[in-house]
Amino acid sequence: MPGYTVRTNRGPSSSSVLPILAGVIAIGALYFFKELLIPFALALLFSFLLTPPVILLEKLRFGRVPSVLIVMVIAFSIAGGLVWMGTQEFTQIVAQLPHYRSNIQKKLRAFGSPHQSGVMKAASTIEHLKSEIATNGSGAKSQQKTVQQLNAQRRAAGEPAEAPVPVQIVHPRQTGVLGSLGIVGPSLARVAAEAAAVIVLTLFMLINRNQIRSRAFRLFGEGRLVMMTTALDDAAKRVSRYLLTQSAVNGSFGILLGVGLYFMGVPYAAFWGVFGAIMRFIPYIGTWVAGGCPFLLSLGVFDGWERPLIVLGIFAGIEVITSGLIEPWLYATRTGISSLAILLSAAFWTLLWGPIGLILSTPLTVCLAVLGRHIPPLEFLYVLLGDEPVLSPDLNYYQRLLAMDEDEAAEVVEEVYQGKPLVEVYDSVVIPALQMTRHDRQEHRIDDERARFIYQNARELVEDLGARATKEEKEEEEEPEKPAADRNLSMLCLPARSEGDELVALMLVQTARSHGYNTELLPTELGEERVKRIRESSAGIIVVSALPPFALIHARTLCRQVRKLRPDAKLVLGLWRSTVPAEKVMQRLGPACSDAVATTLAEAELELRTFAAPEESASEPMAVPATGSS
Repeated sequence: MPGYTVRTNRGPSSSSVLPILAGVIAIGALYFFKELLIPFALALLFSFLLTPPVILLEKLRFGRVPSVLIVMVIAFSIAGGLVWMGTQEFTQIVAQLPHYRSNIQKKLRAFGSPHQSGVMKAASTIEHLKSEIATNGSGAKSQQKTVQQLNAQRRAAGEPAEAPVPVQIVHPRQTGVLGSLGIVGPSLARVAAEAAAVIVLTLFMLINRNQIRSRAFRLFGEGRLVMMTTALDDAAKRVSRYLLTQSAVNGSFGILLGVGLYFMGVPYAAFWGVFGAIMRFIPYIGTWVAGGCPFLLSLGVFDGWERPLIVLGIFAGIEVITSGLIEPWLYATRTGISSLAILLSAAFWTLLWGPIGLILSTPLTVCLAVLGRHIPPLEFLYVLLGDEPVLSPDLNYYQRLLAMDEDEAAEVVEEVYQGKPLVEVYDSVVIPALQMTRHDRQEHRIDDERARFIYQNARELVEDLGARATKEEKEEEEEPEKPAADRNLSMLCLPARSEGDELVALMLVQTARSHGYNTELLPTELGEERVKRIRESSAGIIVVSALPPFALIHARTLCRQVRKLRPDAKLVLGLWRSTVPAEKVMQRLGPACSDAVATTLAEAELELRTFAAPEESASEPMAVPATGSS
């Protein structure tokens, strides 16, 4: 109806609900179809691992099928041999355990006295439960006697006695190999079936990898050949690199552990070294199993506690160095995913797929991160899992200022400042943050207090960096080239309106002074005094500093005023980080407004060089001092 405004409260749009719904469906499919997906994922992992040697044999003219068969026979023969030898060694270890019974009993008794030890308290609790069970058993016997007495009384009275109900426990007859294994049989049969499925799928993937790749290209569209090719190559390279790195780390761990146990006299040290290397392929849990088993064996082998504790210390030292120093750095750089993502992915895949998910967590996460890196709709995966910074330095610096955390904001700038020119730090970090501050302030997204904090912090930072740059220049053995000082040129910097304009003008003053210019900054607070000083100044170059957005009108007004006051001076308009190119700004304003337009401090320095030495600027660019701190 006219004169009325109808307002409706709309729910979440379909564009925001669909990704959530798709994620829920994907997670549900991963969980409910895990019996099918786990063998496929294992086969895919083995195909990534075995593809390089297969390609090598193909280059030697062995053919596709013979190359695949040779590689698979060798790989699975090595795996089967390790399993067989490990089983034999483990059998011998179990056979030797009765000889260590006395040492184990001594160490158990050494935990404490019966009235103090927690173990003994637990044992007494078990004895109490046993006595209660015995009492219940005696009650059953008494109940049986009561029934017999009642039957005797009935027979004496001439009544028929109750006949007991015969009860017979029948065990199911176990036949065959699985029957001889008892309750372990079904589990072993399931593992054998999954292993056979993995072998068949791996063989199929290796033989038909070209057809699978072509079908994937056809499925995702022929127009995405470059994207899909890059994604597949990147995924294969990163997963292979991760597996190679993990094998090297785990192998080194096993060698060090085996050598340490050998010198300590622990039996079967070589077996425990190989066992530790294999178990470390299971993240987090496998490590403790690899170190706990030889420690428990040492408790039975050695008298006393000294040598078992040394064994535990050897394992702990190797593990701390490996997992605390080497793995977080090496795995993150080799896989392209962050250390936190590795930890969270381990928990996620373990929750979905159990122990197999724990083993596959890192390779699967690498594949997801690669997809997010190359496929735009899945970019959020790379943002969540990738190891690259998700925020650029200017956004990170501005965000910390918004949080009013000046220490971390200074750390962001300090990281960029290491070994880089001061002008680059200003152009890439500080000026963009000031521009975002001005824009958000105009849109009323931040209040006056927060804006004052940002400007004040930026001013202190600029003053500190300028003082450090000046000090470092003085400490240099050779004086930097100062072309402007030889020509006795001076410069005025005029902020157009706001405090952001003044801060950028302060940055330009610092960089110009480092090249020998006699510079002076005239802030807007001077009012009429500034007009008088512009008129009386003999500066050959005047720079108007304006920081978009909402700065062009004030800058143009100030430029026209300066042109009337000082028509003999060279006038430069600094329209910092303008989205419009400097040439188009110059055409829009006209030559009567300014002699040059610069959008960065580096461009402004080049214009200063042009006005200082026109004949040299065409052949030799202005040198920017590298004043980064070390």
